[in-house]
Amino acid sequence: MSDDPLQPAPGAEPTGNPTPFTTKAAHSGNDNGSSDTSGLSGTTQKFDDGTIVTEATEQLKARRADGLNGSLTGRWRRVQKGNSFAIRQEHYCYSGRALPDGALFLDRDGLPGSTLDGFTPAAARTVTATQFGKGDREDEGTGAPTMGTVQTNSDVVGGSVKSSVMASVFGANWPHDERRLRALIEVYFAKSRRMVRVPLVDVGPGEHAPSGAEVDLTLACDQFLGTQGKATVQYRLLVPTS
Repeated sequence: MSDDPLQPAPGAEPTGNPTPFTTKAAHSGNDNGSSDTSGLSGTTQKFDDGTIVTEATEQLKARRADGLNGSLTGRWRRVQKGNSFAIRQEHYCYSGRALPDGALFLDRDGLPGSTLDGFTPAAARTVTATQFGKGDREDEGTGAPTMGTVQTNSDVVGGSVKSSVMASVFGANWPHDERRLRALIEVYFAKSRRMVRVPLVDVGPGEHAPSGAEVDLTLACDQFLGTQGKATVQYRLLVPTS
């Protein structure tokens, strides 16, 4: 039986008591709307096979000038096995979109030489990546409706690329190509030797952003990679084959 990255090994038992896990609350807002997150609240449990499981929820609210006025309870699960972390994120999208699972990796030497089954990798590029999302004072805190209106003012792990990149990968009609909602972005930061493989949660940076960036990372990804808001990274998109 293959190993489930989001579960301890079959028969593994908890060791010790669960410990509290929390993150900070945050507010975002601009003339187009605003959003609030309570921050994650949950527990971390160790198992005797070395697995560490963190489960938490956060309360999300958002209001936008386009009429959105909603609330969600985001559910977040992170499972560490050795140098990899599997991430499942549920109920972060006001459209009802289900985010594909993500993964975080320590001690890597670059992007993988192979790819996930069922995906075709786009060409790898070395670019500038910036940070957006939780607590961003220049954004109302939710992503583009064409990507499912994800509450990025949260602890969601995700990334985005410029609209011109979306068009080059998915074609001129990319906003109607459903593969965009199942695609993943891999981002590698050489200075920390860390990599993320996460869902696309927005579109951006802007085509002519002063930063010259091609990739945006949510705060959770930026903090894991250690890119500190702006850095040179290597990345590629993974496109579903069907």
